[in-house]
Amino acid sequence: MGERLKIDREAAKAEPESQFQTPDDLVASEGLTRGEKIAALKRWAFLVNRRLASGDEGMPVSGAQEAADAELLRKIESSRSALIAGDVPEEET
Repeated sequence: MGERLKIDREAAKAEPESQFQTPDDLVASEGLTRGEKIAALKRWAFLVNRRLASGDEGMPVSGAQEAADAELLRKIESSRSALIAGDVPEEET
């Protein structure tokens, strides 16, 4: 996390998973505004929810992948809630 990496802002907003390994990495990024981070986390949650729903629609999804996506979704929502509530120090946003 101490390493500063260049991110593709547009990709970070459209496909956050392609730019960040974890929601915490997104929150700690200095390349996005607080509002952009909240929007990117919302988009990431949408994409994960869509993956989870595809299993309900008959597309094959492994149990391990489903569990990993459910945990990722929990982390995304936790990070997003913290940003919305202002629980993330200003220098990190």
